[in-house]
Amino acid sequence: MDNWQDAEQHVDKALELYERGRWAEAEHELRQALEIDPDQGDWHFNLGLTLERTGRDAEALACFEQAARLLPDAVDPKLAVGATCLRLGRFNEAEKCLELALALKQSMEQAWAMLIDAQSALGKFDEAETSFYLAQDALTDQSASVLVAMSCSLSAQGKLDRAIWCAREAVKIDSSVVGGRLQLANALVASGQGQQASQILLQELREDPGNVQALLLHADVLAGTGRTSEAIIKLHRVLELEPANIEAHIRAGNIALESKRWEEAFIAWGLVRRLHPSHPTACLHLAQSLLAMHRYEAARPLLQEYTEQLGAETSVEHKLQVAEFLLTSGDAADAIQLLEPVASKCGTDAISLDVLRLLALAYFANDQIDEGISTSRKVLRHDEQCLASIHNLALASMKNKRYRMAWGWVNKGLAIDPYDEELRRIRSKLIWKWIGQSIRKLIFRAS
Repeated sequence: MDNWQDAEQHVDKALELYERGRWAEAEHELRQALEIDPDQGDWHFNLGLTLERTGRDAEALACFEQAARLLPDAVDPKLAVGATCLRLGRFNEAEKCLELALALKQSMEQAWAMLIDAQSALGKFDEAETSFYLAQDALTDQSASVLVAMSCSLSAQGKLDRAIWCAREAVKIDSSVVGGRLQLANALVASGQGQQASQILLQELREDPGNVQALLLHADVLAGTGRTSEAIIKLHRVLELEPANIEAHIRAGNIALESKRWEEAFIAWGLVRRLHPSHPTACLHLAQSLLAMHRYEAARPLLQEYTEQLGAETSVEHKLQVAEFLLTSGDAADAIQLLEPVASKCGTDAISLDVLRLLALAYFANDQIDEGISTSRKVLRHDEQCLASIHNLALASMKNKRYRMAWGWVNKGLAIDPYDEELRRIRSKLIWKWIGQSIRKLIFRAS
């Protein structure tokens, strides 16, 4: 009996501490109570709530799951498991737990909203829409939270008109619904209605100046309309609030790249890489910034690292861009390695010819002259007026001391464009070669 009373005292003290925001002490008291009686589901549930407050979702989930096992007919533990799984990205588990909670009590609008979120995250959009209509039948009144969840689901599918309608209805029902105005602004931005979105975001920020998601979205709107300085101010505000906010650093990096502010881009993407070492494109953007600053050797290992992670699903256009960066950095061998498999599948469309042109340049840069000549000739078979290939062939002929052939390529190119500067320079070199050879012949005859 004394042990039970001690446990109750620990629980009462924990509740008092929890209300005062002293969560570490509340946790300690609850754990002492559970040492005395580990079969109390309510205490496990309260411990989960306490751990949730300190951001320890994985530990909180274990407590909620234990509470759900000990209290099989209780709704709250199942709802808590579903919400925590949703935050942790464990969407399959979230869906199952939320369905179990709704089977016990169908009138929980937040459970319906979270179920739609979980199904949308899994790409089960038809099921999400079914859940939306089931919620309409189960709930007495239309739910703003459910409408917001459905709007997010529709936005993910690109059904923006319906997404905007759902978000507007949600805000009409409850102007303070969590995520309502933000989702409406997000859908408006996606549909190209940035001005309307900006007005909504300004209202949101007047009421909550520290709303990080609103600041980020407003930065997107401002950057999209060319107001980059104002966008950067919004991002700086985010970073004042959350210095490690990776989304803000990514946006700042993108704005700097687009504005060709290479040092700022390098700093921003460096911070992204530090905060998220496995970020898929950070090393590429760092390399791009370094190339623009003529730091070719520093860019090379970053490009090699990025190239290694490219898969078969990577688009030809993107591989072409990466190969250009590699070639600029002086790494012709890796550019060849990247382009050769693409070139083997090339057709005769414009992008395929661009691949062959760049591959030819890479061959020449890597002193694979014969391969470069062969590839340039292949381009000319499909595009007789390709000046880049004619340049390459003229230079290759000069390198092989086949000056007559070089003259032929120069004349062919100048017939296409008489003002081409590169061909004129090659012609000047050939003239000086001819003059030098003529002088040497005269001297030889005179001797």
